[in-house]
Amino acid sequence: MRRLLPLLLAGILASSAPATAQSRPGPTPRAPAAEEGDRSRATKVEVRVMEVYATDTHSNVDPKLDRLTRYLSHLRYTGFELLDTHTVSLAPNGSQTFTIAGGRKMEVTVLGKDDRRVKMRVEVTGGKGGKLLDTTLSVNRNGTFIVAGPKYKDGVLVLPLTAKY
Repeated sequence: MRRLLPLLLAGILASSAPATAQSRPGPTPRAPAAEEGDRSRATKVEVRVMEVYATDTHSNVDPKLDRLTRYLSHLRYTGFELLDTHTVSLAPNGSQTFTIAGGRKMEVTVLGKDDRRVKMRVEVTGGKGGKLLDTTLSVNRNGTFIVAGPKYKDGVLVLPLTAKY
């Protein structure tokens, strides 16, 4: 409940605006469709999941991972290859399942967000349906959270999750 209170307060504060006096009679007309579309976009989070194969059999780093190199360098692996990227726009309580390397499934659910971070649930299941990962995490607004995990070939899959809104 303590964690929900700031989210509820942020929602209340964001939706209430002080009344202002107008010099001419009547409200300024607005286009309802555009306002509704803007509100819909504002509530969605663009989630990007990258599939990175990390290994210590070589030291090649995929140039597409330049932005993440300083974070990947903290892992015990020396070689990193970008296998795939998945991008989806999710509203709170929305989820998406991706098929990732090794015949696994990864489900990402946006649980909620505020001005500073988004809370997500990440589940990874193996090819036989067993859960490999089930966690809830917070990602800073426009930030990346790196999940290193399931074995893949002679290394592991690293799954950077980026949340933009």
